[in-house]
Amino acid sequence: MDTERSKGVKKTVTILLAAVAVVLGVTANKFINKPALSKEQLQQMGAVVFETPRAFTMDGLVDHNGQPFVAENLKGRWSLVYFGFTFCPDICPATLSQLNKLDALLKEKSPSLAKEMQYLMVTVDPRRDTPDKLKGYVPYFNKDFTGITGEIADVYNLAVQMNVPFTPVVDPEDEFYLVDHGANLALVNPQGHYHGFIRPPLEPGKLRTVLLSIDKSH
Repeated sequence: MDTERSKGVKKTVTILLAAVAVVLGVTANKFINKPALSKEQLQQMGAVVFETPRAFTMDGLVDHNGQPFVAENLKGRWSLVYFGFTFCPDICPATLSQLNKLDALLKEKSPSLAKEMQYLMVTVDPRRDTPDKLKGYVPYFNKDFTGITGEIADVYNLAVQMNVPFTPVVDPEDEFYLVDHGANLALVNPQGHYHGFIRPPLEPGKLRTVLLSIDKSH
C-alpha cells in the first residue's frame, strides 16, 4: 500500500514539475521573442529611428589619447555619441553619469548588447578641450568612454550632420565662457551610419529598452 502511494506521489510530482517547466518555457519564449517596439512607440520614448540610416563624413578628429579617430572606429559596434564639453556645469556630467549607469545596466542584464556598445563624447569646445583635458575628464565617468576633439570646423561639421545644434565660441571674452549645445544622443549603427537619435531625459532603464528594440530590429 505504501509503495503504491509512494509511486502515486512521485507521479504527481513529476507531472507538476513537467507542467511548471512547460509554463516557464512558454513564458521565456514569449519574452525572448517579444516583438521590437514600433517606431511610434520608440518616438514616445524619445527615440527617432530613420527609415534609411544616413552616411556622414568626419575629418580631422582625434581621441583623448591623441590618436586619429576616423570612420572605421565607428564600425562593428553601436555608438552613442554625445556632444558636450568639460567646462559644462551640469548637463554634460549628468549625461555621462547616466551613460555610465546604462553601461552597468547592460553589462548586468544584457551582456551581449553591452559588448556591442561604445560611448563617445565629442567636445563642442575644442579650444579648451585638448586630448589631455579630455583624458582627465571623460574616462573619469567610465574608463571605456572615449573623448573626441579636433578643429572647431570639423567638430561643427559632424554636429550638423548629426542634427546637434551648438554655437561655436571662437573669440571668447573670458576663459569662463559656456557653450550652448543640444543634449540629444546620436546613435550610429555597426555599419557606421547615423541611425537616429534619442532625446532627453536619458534614463538608463528607458535607454536599455530603446537600444534592445533597435538592435533587435536592425
